[in-house]
Amino acid sequence: MINFELSENLIEEFNNNGFLILDNFLDLNYIDDLRNKFEPLFKGNFETGIEPDEWNWKFGKDPEDVTRQICNAWKADHLIKKVVCHKIIGEVCSLLMNWQGARLVQDNVLWKPPGGKTLGFHQDAAYDDWLIPQTMMTCWMSLDDTSKETGTLEYIKGSHKWGLQPPKGEFHSPEDYKKELNIFAEKNNKQIEVSYVEVPAGGVSFHHGFTWHGSGINTSSNNRRAIVSHCVPSNARFHPTNEGGTARTYKKYKKENSDLLDEEYFPLLWENNFI
Repeated sequence: MINFELSENLIEEFNNNGFLILDNFLDLNYIDDLRNKFEPLFKGNFETGIEPDEWNWKFGKDPEDVTRQICNAWKADHLIKKVVCHKIIGEVCSLLMNWQGARLVQDNVLWKPPGGKTLGFHQDAAYDDWLIPQTMMTCWMSLDDTSKETGTLEYIKGSHKWGLQPPKGEFHSPEDYKKELNIFAEKNNKQIEVSYVEVPAGGVSFHHGFTWHGSGINTSSNNRRAIVSHCVPSNARFHPTNEGGTARTYKKYKKENSDLLDEEYFPLLWENNFI
């Protein structure tokens, strides 16, 4: 399903840029099966009978020209789980971030149709202040050929070195999707250098939780579908007091008298047992 090994050159590239873009990652034999999961999921047909944590677009109810998102589809579908919880994703995230191991904190099933609107520039780790440490690593796997025209992911080179800012502005479909990025860059005298994730179906990008990223309108006639693993360190814990970001959704899984992330809700993907 996934067959990939990191090299020292790729690790250096990630450390310099805050992201890593690769043409080959997912086995192409699984691409059609994964694409075929999207319509049933967004119609509410959940293989396991378990509803995802977030489901923000439904057929016949919501506008056609927005980016469609489901969070934690791994709970609802066996194949999605096999991909987003794959041990190689956990290993790569751990090695790039110098973690002992990685666990899944959230997945995304993303569907940007023709005409699909923007996603505002942001930093992923800004939304998990309910965790200690407040960090994240994202693996974004494309199921379609991507380009600037399809509204692909855009990264700001080196922005993982700019520090972490509290989330601001509109996230879904802002008119100016670079507004918060431009405000921050001007205020802090930062230079903006955009890199587009232009990969074939089966390609991947990894990005640091501090890396600024967003996406424009899909001006093409093609769908842009992706599945995403958001990982945190295997030893991450619940913050005792913080309730910002996505805490309302995920802090409900905190057990009384424990700050551990429960394996049932935050699966361990990989851990280096020799450290």
